[in-house]
Amino acid sequence: MTSTKIDIREFMETHPVFTLEEFRQELSLQSGRAGSDIIQHNKSMGRVGMIKEGLYYVIRPGQSAQTAPVDPFLLASNLAPDAILAYHTALDLFGFGHSAFNIYYCFSNRFRPAIRFRQDHFRVVVTPQKLQMKAEELFGTEKVERIGVKVLVTGKERTLVDCLEKPQNCGGFEEMHRSLEKIPFINPDLLMQYLALREQKNLYSRVGFFLEQYREDLHVEETLLRNLEQNVPVQPLYWTQERKGGVLMKRWNLIVPESVRDRIWEDR
Repeated sequence: MTSTKIDIREFMETHPVFTLEEFRQELSLQSGRAGSDIIQHNKSMGRVGMIKEGLYYVIRPGQSAQTAPVDPFLLASNLAPDAILAYHTALDLFGFGHSAFNIYYCFSNRFRPAIRFRQDHFRVVVTPQKLQMKAEELFGTEKVERIGVKVLVTGKERTLVDCLEKPQNCGGFEEMHRSLEKIPFINPDLLMQYLALREQKNLYSRVGFFLEQYREDLHVEETLLRNLEQNVPVQPLYWTQERKGGVLMKRWNLIVPESVRDRIWEDR
């Protein structure tokens, strides 16, 4: 019994946010019931708080369930066993996010309902089907340390493509542009490999248009732009779902909002 208590204490020192399954595995518990009972006991003692069923956080001495800090990046990384932090959350983790954001995103191979914890919102996005079909869910990801815990996150090349695919998961066009332009450089080979895995011509258009706009800031070579240009769709495609208005960028066969082409936010 003494050994178990020590193990639990050590576990909580290194797992500020944890799942029931992780708890069971780390302590080599034989049944889910045993893990639940131990967690429930620690919860009643004010040592553990519950985020949702099966997901918990540690309460340190002198803190309460209401005041104990819970890192949102660690919370998001525990929303699924295969969670990969993504979109604006990835940009924030790397220090590229332009504005404070209280919505956190991760990829997982299957859908899970969004949750809210305190003032933050957490959303799971299903991993793109092509990546799942090719067993390439981990392509372009990195492990980054967050408060002593390693979390999996999309790297800057994959994050750039994913955000350009779904600007709404990055706070909209202005927030997305202001965040992505902070990326110091792009690995062209990794970028092209990821686009090839995704097999979506509209992504070549969006990436090409964006990189051409920021070619000096991101040190983009013309060779990369030409490689992207060779893969754009034959027919022009709208960037937004509204499919009305906009300006055709001929090189990329992409119809973009006029405000995006002109980057009107730079005048404010």
